[in-house]
Amino acid sequence: MERCEIQVNAPVCTGCRLCEIACSLFHRGAVNPEGARVQVIEDWAHSLYVPHICQLCRPAPCVQACPLEVLAQDTDSGVVRVDADLCNSCGACVVACPHAAIRWSDALGELLVCDRCGGEPSCVPFCHRGALAYPTL
Repeated sequence: MERCEIQVNAPVCTGCRLCEIACSLFHRGAVNPEGARVQVIEDWAHSLYVPHICQLCRPAPCVQACPLEVLAQDTDSGVVRVDADLCNSCGACVVACPHAAIRWSDALGELLVCDRCGGEPSCVPFCHRGALAYPTL
């Protein structure tokens, strides 16, 4: 899989959460925003909705922070992979992420980070306002 950049343009986000719905449908087969790997957070202080999604940092602070080497970053795509069997939910990766894009779900008992849906992110086509978009060259 090639590197798949997703730009976040928070000022145009309306908080519709279609990105969360599309993501949860892709990954869970049901509408369950708790299982979405993109998360829209309300920023009341600035009157914004802010989509949080992995920005494929290099090197990835979340990967570096994991004491159990549960996370690994694909060298080509930049996608962060999670070995769920090894994760002890310590939260070091969550704290280390500068984009608030990786999170532990108590309800699901798992660590969630965007995997780019295998190369074609399901969220971007549903973001009609352009808060999530592919970069233009």
